[in-house]
Amino acid sequence: MGNANLSAVVEPFFLNPDLCKNVPESFEALVKSLKDKGVTTAKSVEDLEEFNAPTMCLIAGRTMDNPKFFRQCVAKGAKIIYLEKPGAPSVKELEEMASLAEEKGVKVYIGYNKNVTPYVQKALAVANKNAGSQVLFCHNNSYTTEALPECFGRNSEGMLKNMAVHELALLVSFFNVTVETIDKFEIDGEFSEKLTLDFNSKSYIDFSRIRFTVTTKSGATVSVMADRCGGNVSYALVQDKEGNDIEKFEFPDAETAAKVEEQVQADPEMMPYFFVQSDDYLELKNRVINATLAGKEPEGVATINVGVEALKLAEYGTAQLNESL
Repeated sequence: MGNANLSAVVEPFFLNPDLCKNVPESFEALVKSLKDKGVTTAKSVEDLEEFNAPTMCLIAGRTMDNPKFFRQCVAKGAKIIYLEKPGAPSVKELEEMASLAEEKGVKVYIGYNKNVTPYVQKALAVANKNAGSQVLFCHNNSYTTEALPECFGRNSEGMLKNMAVHELALLVSFFNVTVETIDKFEIDGEFSEKLTLDFNSKSYIDFSRIRFTVTTKSGATVSVMADRCGGNVSYALVQDKEGNDIEKFEFPDAETAAKVEEQVQADPEMMPYFFVQSDDYLELKNRVINATLAGKEPEGVATINVGVEALKLAEYGTAQLNESL
């Protein structure tokens, strides 16, 4: 990214000797390389100097920590914030953050990569050309059944606020779906699964897979399917109003899948979906930076207000699924 200068990296765990007693050699090497380039490293945003130049903060902490990081960045003078989804653990917290941003004149965007990914854009284009069509968005991850307890514990905000919230942001952004516009919320009980799993001496209740269809009061129909153990390939399926398939768009495609496979072989400890999504996240950041420099709004990128509506859908959908399963 040649049109932005990296000024600081904050890492609350590895850079805090009270929390991390044995810093990995690879992280120590990263810190040294950053310092050699004049980049500040710190354990807290509060340790940084006030931001004098126009500054964008990229916040990618744990969901429970992000509201605190957000307020610290605003207090330091950030004018643009790129916030990792879903932004906050609850609707109330994200609404409070949105109010603070409006008060301080801070623009906030949320990292919903599906908003800009090519397979979604292709599906939307086909759907728009076919009156009465509907789209099924399927989001797969490649966890094994044995890895689900760690997955549930690490993503304790729940599937709809973590994995499937990307699809909920699509529903808000492109189908005008909000809690207020929903007419019907139909759950596929045969496919959907709710589990109680133990991790680190705690029990977590969450969904391993879900599928539901939303119909809005204006008559639009769109479906969401998510499977923690569904593999590496996600897709968008466009169907006509009778339910017949029109076209299916998969991601990653064959070329991307081959590249991801090489990356997985080179770094087998990394979950494959990080490699699958990396180009989309780079596109998101480039759109935000380029639009900021041009004094425009980034095309297709979710604002914090879209994030609020997506979180409302997540809380609504979770309640509906819990009641049904």
